[in-house]
Amino acid sequence: MADHDLIRSVALGSACTAFVTVPTLGPLVGGGEQTARYDTVITPPDYAFVIWAPIFAGCAAATVAQVRPAGRTAASSRRTGWLLAGAFATNTAWSVAAQTDRFALTPALLPVATAFAAGAHSRLQGVPPTEPATRVTAAATGLLLGWTAVASAVNVAAGALLLGARKTSSRTVTASTVGLLGVSAALAGAVARTRTGALPLAAGPVWALATTAATRDRPGPVRAAAAVGALAIAAAARRSARGSRRGPAAPHGRRPSPGPSHRPRGATDRG
Repeated sequence: MADHDLIRSVALGSACTAFVTVPTLGPLVGGGEQTARYDTVITPPDYAFVIWAPIFAGCAAATVAQVRPAGRTAASSRRTGWLLAGAFATNTAWSVAAQTDRFALTPALLPVATAFAAGAHSRLQGVPPTEPATRVTAAATGLLLGWTAVASAVNVAAGALLLGARKTSSRTVTASTVGLLGVSAALAGAVARTRTGALPLAAGPVWALATTAATRDRPGPVRAAAAVGALAIAAAARRSARGSRRGPAAPHGRRPSPGPSHRPRGATDRG
């Protein structure tokens, strides 16, 4: 098991290093991610992308927490390490594709990265947030998942433009609006069900949708859908936070009695 923990830690550390450095150094050594020409009606404004600073910082902190000797054997590390390595590696591949004018790959890559992050987030829900590695991993994973879920919808819309769709046609606007509402509904449901990391999970999409709703040059239906989505996710986060403060409900509405039998159940570790 110790060897498995070490191998996983090396893979995670390497993937996170590439995840942070490739998009950061790309503009310095090359042209960076040339995404402006594939702007869509649901793309958040340029200033919204500052969210990558806390995403990178959070993911780096989570990686450090997991690869330290004390964190390698944590339940959260064993349950999420490989999935996060996959998320980081696929996000890096997306950045490379965007920097090398291989945009046909991006609509497939980002949903895969989002799926890895979603898997890690889901597996964290079975781990009590008592260890530092668990808490920081939950925050970083939620922030990454929330933002890339919305970004995946944007990338699919950009892929349609690459195939010849007109950006402002009624069909494109309608499809983009419906897609944005669908992603918002899925995220609101995920936030409402989340026990660990609900607020970070909500933060990314609320920021993306709120800034899109505030962008005046976006079509009215898109702005309205973005506003509704942001409000729905924020409301779900508020409900989740209230539920966390109250604690888990007992079966059939009975209040749990205090005692050792009501300690949270741990999850099985996996290397």
